[in-house]
Amino acid sequence: MNYLAGLRCVGCGKIHPHSNPLYRCPDCGDLLDPCYDYEALKSGLDLCRIMRRPSSIWRWRELLPVEDYSKIVTLGEGGTSLLECPRLAADIGVRMLYVKTDGLGNPTGSLKDRSVAVAATKALEFGYRVMACDSSGNKAASVAAYAARAGLKSVVFCPASTPKAKLAQAAYYGAKVFRVDGDYTTVNSIYRRLVHESSLGWYDSGTDNPFRYEGKKSYAYEIWDQLGQKAPDRILHPANGGMSTAKDWKGWKELKELGLVDRLPRMAIVQADTFSPIVQSFRRNDARVVPVPGGKTYASALAGRDPGGLGDLAMAALRESEGTAVAVSDSEILSSMRVLASEGIFSEPSGSVTIEGLRKLVRSGEIGHDETVVCVMTGVGFKDLDLIIDLVEIPDVIEGTVEALEKAAAGI
Repeated sequence: MNYLAGLRCVGCGKIHPHSNPLYRCPDCGDLLDPCYDYEALKSGLDLCRIMRRPSSIWRWRELLPVEDYSKIVTLGEGGTSLLECPRLAADIGVRMLYVKTDGLGNPTGSLKDRSVAVAATKALEFGYRVMACDSSGNKAASVAAYAARAGLKSVVFCPASTPKAKLAQAAYYGAKVFRVDGDYTTVNSIYRRLVHESSLGWYDSGTDNPFRYEGKKSYAYEIWDQLGQKAPDRILHPANGGMSTAKDWKGWKELKELGLVDRLPRMAIVQADTFSPIVQSFRRNDARVVPVPGGKTYASALAGRDPGGLGDLAMAALRESEGTAVAVSDSEILSSMRVLASEGIFSEPSGSVTIEGLRKLVRSGEIGHDETVVCVMTGVGFKDLDLIIDLVEIPDVIEGTVEALEKAAAGI
């Protein structure tokens, strides 16, 4: 049974039909958010049946905006590990720390698979033949993979500075890749005009797609289940637009609405200090997120100057959950990567930022020593391998004899 009730405008509040591929409110132009019949869900949701399904985002399909389950496009996304890290918890100074390994556990190596699987499914439902997106790299690879899985074509637009590994991954899946001169905010602006003001007939799987983001609610459902059907004290997400935070928070509110949890976690956002519009606006208590000039960062997936309405939703989630936000420097990002590596977790720069973000929030007293914390790691290290190769020493070749190897190994 499908419980999707419509698309609610986050600005004017009007509810629009969900049977058409709307991207923004036709009345006021604001973002749209899928809404559900929670009363029917309360009486119709069979938790025992749900928990017998395979561990993926589709375990929770009744809470996702899909009407025809036969159209579901999947590569096994979601169900990623929640790793307990007691040594790291003691080092940072919290009671318990878990790392949600979305980079290691998703098919294309990043969190984007949670949301793009939903977008590909909706593309099939609506009868599209081409999926398109703007991306700093991870979304491009994911759209290319899921379009291929669905039997569709894909077109992706990325900044020229996008790591080559991500561009190669998207191209390898068969996408038509456009490298655009400009940063992500520039690419996003051009892409939206191209897709929505032309007759290309592509399915926008990028910034304005209200169905796609719902896949990120699965963070809440999985963490709740993995922690023994309870909430942690705090969840930290890396953020560009911030929709992982906004949708994770929505997922937790849904669990509470359905009577499955009695308390909610507090959310936190971590951004690169040179691209931190949400952090700065939250700290100033601005009514809306104010764009920033931008700069340089190792965390290319977080290099967005203006998240627009997405950032406003993320900031609202922080305030509603009594959460917080923090920015980290490039040196702190590199430290986060090394700390995760010491736990056996291979992360790209953008996916690692929550570790040092957590350390800063503990030092400032904004997160307590008695808290149980989940840090989300969003992208695998292979996504930015050129940078990582520069951080390590590749050894010289050793003569292939026992004596030479024994000599080289002395002292280990």
